[in-house]
Amino acid sequence: MSLLQASASTLSSLNQALAAQGGPLTLAAPVMEFTVTAQAGSSSVSLNNFGSTYVKRTLIAPGVLNPQGSTAVSFDPATGKLSFVPSVFTGKPDGTTEVTIKRNSNSFYTVVKSGRTFGDITGHWAKASIDLLASKLIITGTSATAFQPSQMVTRAEFAALITRSLGLASMSSGVTFSDVGASAWYTDAVKTAAAAGLITGYTDGSFKPASPITRQEMAAIMAKAMKFTGKSLNAGPAALAKFSDASVIPAWSREAIAGIAAEGIIQGRPDGSFAPQALATRAEAATMLEKTLKSLQFIN
Repeated sequence: MSLLQASASTLSSLNQALAAQGGPLTLAAPVMEFTVTAQAGSSSVSLNNFGSTYVKRTLIAPGVLNPQGSTAVSFDPATGKLSFVPSVFTGKPDGTTEVTIKRNSNSFYTVVKSGRTFGDITGHWAKASIDLLASKLIITGTSATAFQPSQMVTRAEFAALITRSLGLASMSSGVTFSDVGASAWYTDAVKTAAAAGLITGYTDGSFKPASPITRQEMAAIMAKAMKFTGKSLNAGPAALAKFSDASVIPAWSREAIAGIAAEGIIQGRPDGSFAPQALATRAEAATMLEKTLKSLQFIN
C-alpha cells in the first residue's frame, strides 16, 4: 500500500472539478493518492477493486471541520468526477480533524467543505436529512434550487443513490437489462449496483428504470447494501409487529424489511403501517439513506 501527494496537474484538475460542481465546495485537506499493489517476483499489479472489502485510510485536515458540512471525496482525473466517499470525522486535541475514509477501491482522495439546500424544503420534515446528503454529494436537486421532496423516486434514480451512498467505483458483472441502454445517464449506476448484487431485474430481462420504486423494493436494496458492506441483519419476524399491515407484507420482502426495521432505519407511516407497495418519495429515500449510512458508520 502506498500514499502519495497528488501532482500539481491533478490538483489543478480537481480545482476545476470543484468549480464545475455548481455548489459551494472548498478544498479542506491535502489531495492524496492511495494505491494497493500485489507483488509477484519482479512484477506488480495495481489492485483497483476490493469487492465488498472496505479498506480504511486516514486523512488529516488542518482545522476543525463540521461533518454536517464536509465530506471526503474521491477524484477521477480521467473523467473529472468527484464522488462521495464513506467518511467519519473526529476532532483532535491539536485543532485538526481526522477523517477516516472507508472504500473498496483505489483513488485520489481529499476532503471538501460543502453546503447545499433547496428553496422548496424550508420547514419540511426531511430537511435535515436532505441538506446532509446534499452536502455529501449523494443527492442532487431536480434543478439548481428545487428538490421536490414529494416526487416519486424511480428505480434508476435509486440505483444511482445507493451506489453513491456506498462510494462504489464503477463495476460490471456482464449482467444486462433489455431496457438499459449503453448511453443512459443511469447505465453505469445500474451496472454497478447489479454487479454488487444490490439490484435485480424482472423475469422478462427488463429493469424498468423509469418505474417508481416501491417502499419494499427500496427496503430490499438497502438490506442488500448493508450486507454487502459486512453488516449482519438478523431480525426475526417479530420486528415486523410494529406495523399494522405486517400480515400483508409479501414473503419475498419480509426478511429485508424486518432487518432494517430492527436497525431503526424504517419507522412506518403515520398511521402505523409500512405500506410495502406504496411508492417511495424523494424525502423518504433521503431519510432512509441517512439512517443506513449512520448505521454502517459511513457518516457521523
